[in-house]
Amino acid sequence: MKTNVYLLDGTLFASGFNRVVHGGRGDYVEFESKHIPLPLISKFDNDETEDLDIYYWWLYPEGHPDTKVYLQKKTVKYADYKIGKYYVSPSLFKDFRDPEKLF
Repeated sequence: MKTNVYLLDGTLFASGFNRVVHGGRGDYVEFESKHIPLPLISKFDNDETEDLDIYYWWLYPEGHPDTKVYLQKKTVKYADYKIGKYYVSPSLFKDFRDPEKLF
């Protein structure tokens, strides 16, 4: 969807998103790297190109270490997460659950 998504403090997080995924661990908004203008930083100073046996990389937008961004590395059984996509809880976004304010 072509709409801006803002963090709770009003910072632009993304210019668009793909969809909201409903899974066994709640709802998550799916993004492409092209949607996210902020630099993303690894919580554990890992290199995203490393070939580790993990399900996701834990990232956060620069200046917002409490905003958990998942970069999906493997598929899971409890949700339709896609490898290479970014996922964030909609509760971390301003007005995301209010369609009147979002669109």
